[in-house]
Amino acid sequence: MSPNRLAGLALVAILLLASAACTASVTPSLDGRRFLSTGATVDGVDRPLVAGTRIALGFSDGHVSASAGCNSMGAAYSVDGGRLRISDAAQTEIGCDPDRQAQDEWLFGFLGSGAAVRLTGNDLALEGDGTVIRLIDREIADPDLPLVGPVWTVVSIIDGDAVSSVPDGVVATLRFGMDGRVAISTGCNEGGGTVTISDGTLRFGDVALTKRACQGPAGELERVVLSVLGGAEVAFTIDARSLELRAGPRGLQLSGA
Repeated sequence: MSPNRLAGLALVAILLLASAACTASVTPSLDGRRFLSTGATVDGVDRPLVAGTRIALGFSDGHVSASAGCNSMGAAYSVDGGRLRISDAAQTEIGCDPDRQAQDEWLFGFLGSGAAVRLTGNDLALEGDGTVIRLIDREIADPDLPLVGPVWTVVSIIDGDAVSSVPDGVVATLRFGMDGRVAISTGCNEGGGTVTISDGTLRFGDVALTKRACQGPAGELERVVLSVLGGAEVAFTIDARSLELRAGPRGLQLSGA
């Protein structure tokens, strides 16, 4: 074989090795993504989560948020050498039952242990010290509901930076139809109107309701609902099964079913 041919083959081999080294050193791209757990094991044995709970992780702008059914944690994060590194962690301090409290402590401790990150498409695995937590992209596990079709029930009231729960026993709902109309229950009166849906905004019109006079929590919720729907332009966002409506500083959080 000629010297030139040998030199060419050697150059190809060097380039292939360099490419492999670069590929091996690429860190998973987690930023801008959220994940929900599909299962966890410890030393190969299933670790069931508390009934009705699920691990949720979100990565955005160098910060990670985590929850496991009660409290939530936030921290700065990076992926260094294929391992998750967190710093400046802080968590809420909601009073939980013992099982969920223990689950929170287990998860938050694990996230701070430098777990190995394995991201393959929509599947994420965190591995360390015999523990494996498997997760899937939130948009796959729990896709955004469409605006039109579901019954959206008001669960919280937004006033500036403050969020308060709807009073017990008072139910207000919206249901958007394919015909450009919306059915409205304010927690006091029933009726409907028209709605124009644009990119991220709603415009309500021709709202007509029954004329019951309501006092107390039902009357107050109705005033808030009509105040938001009466905005010249109502911004809306959908996140999985949650809908948020904003008209200036006031807004509503709704849950879809």
